[in-house]
Amino acid sequence: MKSSSKQPASPQNPALTPSHLDFPVVGIGASAGGLEAICTLFRQMPSDCGMAFVVVLHLSPDHQSVADRIIQETTQMPVRQVTEPVPIERNHVYVISPANRLSTNDGYLRVAPANRRRGDHVAIDLFFRDLADVHKDHAFCVVLSGTGADGAVGLSRIKEQGGVTLVQTPDDAQYDSMPRAAIETGMVDLVLPAAEIPQKLLELWRNARQVRLPEIDDDTLPPALGTRSGDAQACEPLLEEILLQLRSNTGHDFQHYKRATVLRRIERRLHVTGQTDLKAYLHYLEQHPDESAALLADMLIGVTNFFRDREAFEALERHVLPQMACERDPAEGTEEIRIWSAGCSTGEEAYSLAMLMCEQLALEQRARKVQVFATDLDERAIGIARSGSYPEAIVTDVPPSRLRQFFVKEDQHYRVRKEVREKVLFARHNLLSDPPFSQIDLVVCRNLLIYLDREVQRDILQMFHFALRPGGYLFLGSSESADVACELFAPVDKRNRIFRARDASNAGRRSGRLVPGTPAASMPLEALVKAKPGRKPSFAELHHRALARRMPPSLIVDVDGNVLHMSEGVGRFLQMTGGEPSRNLLNLVLPSLRLTLRSTLFQARQGSEAVTSRPVDLADSEHRLQVEVTVQPYKDELSGSDCLLVVFEERAPDPSLPLPGAIRQTDSMFLHNLERELQRTRLQLQETIEQSEVSSEELTASNEEMQAINEELRSASEELETSKEELQSINEELLTVNYELKNKVEETDKVNDYLSNLIACTEIATVFVDRNLRIRWFTPRATDLFNMLPVDTGRSLLDITHRLEYPALADDARAVAQGETIIEREIGGHGDHWYLARLLPYRSSEQKIDGTVLTFIDISSSHAAEERVRLGEERLSQQLAESQSTSHMKDEFFAVMSHELKHPLNLIQLNAEILRRLPSIKNISAASKAVGTICEAVTSQARIIDDLLDVARIRTGKLKLKTEPVDLCVILQGIHGVVMSEQYPCTVRLQLPADNLPLMIDGDITRLEQIIWNLLNNALKFSPPGSEIRLVLSHDDDHARLQVIDHGVGLSSDSLEHIFDLFSQAAPQLATHSREGLGIGLSLVRQLVEAQGGSVRASSPGLGLGCTFTVTLPLCNAQSRQPAPGTEPQSEGRLSGIRVLLVDDSVEVLAVMQELLEMESASVTAFSKPREALEAAAGEEYDIILSDIGMPMMDGHALIKALRGYVHLRHTPAIALTGYGASADQHKSRQSGFDRHLNKPVGYDELVEAIETLSGSVPY
Repeated sequence: MKSSSKQPASPQNPALTPSHLDFPVVGIGASAGGLEAICTLFRQMPSDCGMAFVVVLHLSPDHQSVADRIIQETTQMPVRQVTEPVPIERNHVYVISPANRLSTNDGYLRVAPANRRRGDHVAIDLFFRDLADVHKDHAFCVVLSGTGADGAVGLSRIKEQGGVTLVQTPDDAQYDSMPRAAIETGMVDLVLPAAEIPQKLLELWRNARQVRLPEIDDDTLPPALGTRSGDAQACEPLLEEILLQLRSNTGHDFQHYKRATVLRRIERRLHVTGQTDLKAYLHYLEQHPDESAALLADMLIGVTNFFRDREAFEALERHVLPQMACERDPAEGTEEIRIWSAGCSTGEEAYSLAMLMCEQLALEQRARKVQVFATDLDERAIGIARSGSYPEAIVTDVPPSRLRQFFVKEDQHYRVRKEVREKVLFARHNLLSDPPFSQIDLVVCRNLLIYLDREVQRDILQMFHFALRPGGYLFLGSSESADVACELFAPVDKRNRIFRARDASNAGRRSGRLVPGTPAASMPLEALVKAKPGRKPSFAELHHRALARRMPPSLIVDVDGNVLHMSEGVGRFLQMTGGEPSRNLLNLVLPSLRLTLRSTLFQARQGSEAVTSRPVDLADSEHRLQVEVTVQPYKDELSGSDCLLVVFEERAPDPSLPLPGAIRQTDSMFLHNLERELQRTRLQLQETIEQSEVSSEELTASNEEMQAINEELRSASEELETSKEELQSINEELLTVNYELKNKVEETDKVNDYLSNLIACTEIATVFVDRNLRIRWFTPRATDLFNMLPVDTGRSLLDITHRLEYPALADDARAVAQGETIIEREIGGHGDHWYLARLLPYRSSEQKIDGTVLTFIDISSSHAAEERVRLGEERLSQQLAESQSTSHMKDEFFAVMSHELKHPLNLIQLNAEILRRLPSIKNISAASKAVGTICEAVTSQARIIDDLLDVARIRTGKLKLKTEPVDLCVILQGIHGVVMSEQYPCTVRLQLPADNLPLMIDGDITRLEQIIWNLLNNALKFSPPGSEIRLVLSHDDDHARLQVIDHGVGLSSDSLEHIFDLFSQAAPQLATHSREGLGIGLSLVRQLVEAQGGSVRASSPGLGLGCTFTVTLPLCNAQSRQPAPGTEPQSEGRLSGIRVLLVDDSVEVLAVMQELLEMESASVTAFSKPREALEAAAGEEYDIILSDIGMPMMDGHALIKALRGYVHLRHTPAIALTGYGASADQHKSRQSGFDRHLNKPVGYDELVEAIETLSGSVPY
């Protein structure tokens, strides 16, 4: 880092000190979606870029921020969250911390608590402002994705101070509100995607270091980014050529701007355009016509904000506004308060003055008109000012009370209220060429004069003095002064740059200086002098000149000692010194007279009499003399000015001293002659004096008359000149007002066009009424509903007939006009028409409710459609009810059918089990075979019934699956073991995966067994005896695959398409089994497989070549579970010691089941009537209760509820035996008090295992 002559400020020093860092500081502002853009930016930014970066985000004050860690992952530069004052270093990244605002001062970053109102995000604007004011043209700023408008105001300040502004392309931003708000300011240099911004920053930094410009003599600016070399005078021709080119292309002349200002503005354009010196830029300017507009925008840049320099505005409120608000003397003219804001830029200053004046008048309780004339050279800035719409970030400058009083919130902007905007008149105006306004009470021109040469400053101040009323006020910027025209303005508050117009004698006249653009600007002075008309010489002036030669040298000064006028010859007592010229007499007088003059001036100011000093000796090379200084206070009655007359009077030499070379004569005669001659001479002198006195009196009278005539002519000339300039000012005001009205008329025409087209396109009947229901306006479509004519405007709506069935029309309109409610109704009309009536409050521009807006939208077609939909819904509801009733009846039918079919099957099953266990039957093979056939037939019929019920449940969506992780290998091994224990005519082989790993699937084990058994039974049914059936289990990464392969009758291609359809059978005549079934098994298989997320397909080479059924199921990640080892069924005594209460209304079933249970050594108490069982159980204890459900008089549900009423049977296990097997029936059984629900026909082993489990014989 280069050393600076100025030491950096201390971190503890709160004063704002300009930075002297020799590298750029890049401020990055972002909000919602901005962190992603920031990471993209830093990924593309090299770690040795030579810049410092400060990231300002909208962070929650209630949570810790990890933004610095996120950014650190994308860059090798150190990233630091700022929580205390830190010095700014190159190649570092600094991030704002939560609940704080970030600022910069000199070479440091500082944090302070963020005291903001809820919803106001201004952290970026505040930091950008400090960045601009401290780092000047070393400041770069980048605005990225975010909501709101934070950054727009601060960005403008950076460009004003010579920095470069970049914004992310709105299309590239996740949220484009902040980039768009910044672009709308017109202060953005470059708009780029986030990924391209780093390269552009590096390019700007590289260009800045290559710039070569002459040295700028301005100590307030930081060290230049580029090289400062060369003679400024040598570069002057190039600079003049650039300004000439700019004037030629834009019509604006900047010859009178300070060279430092012009060079700074051009230097900024050199950075942006990539040029290195004035010669290259001049060539670029000639080759690119658009660059002239860009340079003009930079030259005219004037960034302001509301109440800028708050301390100065507070001084204005204290010293000036109360005086302006006081009543004016009627003799002085109008009661209007007139303010002129010169160089108003985008209007914030002008509106601030209007607000302050309104507050002051309200405080003084005075009703006076306020007119603010706001002028500027920039048409773009004037357009923004006229709109009165400003970004949300103005909350940092405008107090909340004024924000509520003078602004209206519109989306993400604040608009100045209409009553304030009407007080401000905006116009384009050039201070150097256009005539001024007149009769102004206050002229405000802040931060404009500092850009102009000193001579032009004086001319403009003279113009302001002319524009002001006597005693009017002048308000300048913090870096400006009225010292160049101190005779015209007296300071009121010098610290805050507030001045008041003096009553100077030449105040009524504009400066004779010619400004560019006037006809005489190009005329030589000699031509102007010769062009003046001749006049007769004034003898009064001749006499004054003659007297001036005889009278002592003198001059007139004001009360501050500034010279106002000098006589001839006074220059002998004055001398000019080096440095800036001064008009103060004490600085001009000879040093030997200075002390005496200072004392004499002081004594004269203390009184009203003349004061004469002691003689002062003066000596030169030829003479030695003494001078007396006399000071006479003087007040001019004509102008009212106080001044002092200073006279320098030389004293004669001492007469007592002898004269050299004197000749003494002693001759008395000679003396006598001389005396006579002297006497005669005296007489002649007396006559001559008398004649001279007479002539002198005549000349004096004539001179006074000529002087009076001359003064009258001069006064008349000045009055004519003043009147002419006043007429020019009034004409300028009229032109400005006319231009403003023209713009408003054009805007009104556009709005009317928009409204006309909108009304024509929407074709909505609309009527506007006031609070008294008088018609204000209506659309053409409204005449279709109301019998109105254009002449009916102003009539009451109640007097107009209409075609609507809307009796509450008037009441609704009044209710809406009273409050802010919105009323919507569907109302009928003539014929079959229907309308949507919407009544909304009519709001004025001041957001006051001033009536009602009635709109009527024709909804006849939609209303008819809604009616059709309603009728359709009623039909659907009716059909749904009928469908539900039919479904319920079908369920009831299936349940009853299952019960009626399973009851005889249950009886057959139980008797067959008894026969199988009789010793006499076991020894007869034919009998055993017959018993086996009976059991097989019962099982087959029961399966058909269950399949029918399952199909019905699946089709109605009532089948419930109990899924859990199961091992498909274990299920297949169990089924294969059962098959091998039975004597089937075919051989069944099982082929498992070679890796011997479990194949876990998420399925219902009961339904999986049902799928496999149906496929296996189907293969056994259609395979010839002695053939082989293979069960092949395999898997891939995600699915298990089961194939059932047989060598049976096969399938034709036509049969394959319908094999899984309900009741579909392929070649039933070829089945090897006498009971071929109903054709529902394969349909049930497909539906059960699909219910568990799998698929099934069938394939066959052709008839007689066998079939292959492939089932695919998804695998799961559950751990395999080893099945609990089963217990071998015991032949006898499994229920020994168990007391059983058995209830069934079928005596045959009751007897058979009692005999079977007793064969297992159980103690059985059987009842065919539930009430008898209930009575008997009152005094008995049982280990298990078995009961049928469908019984007369008292069903099983009522019985178990009654038995649970006994204390000793409250926890006794109970099993329901029924033919009703639906899920709803099982749920009802559990609700009644049963612990298990078994479907008839009940398998013997299933029944015994259930009793063992529930009674505690087998642990579970």
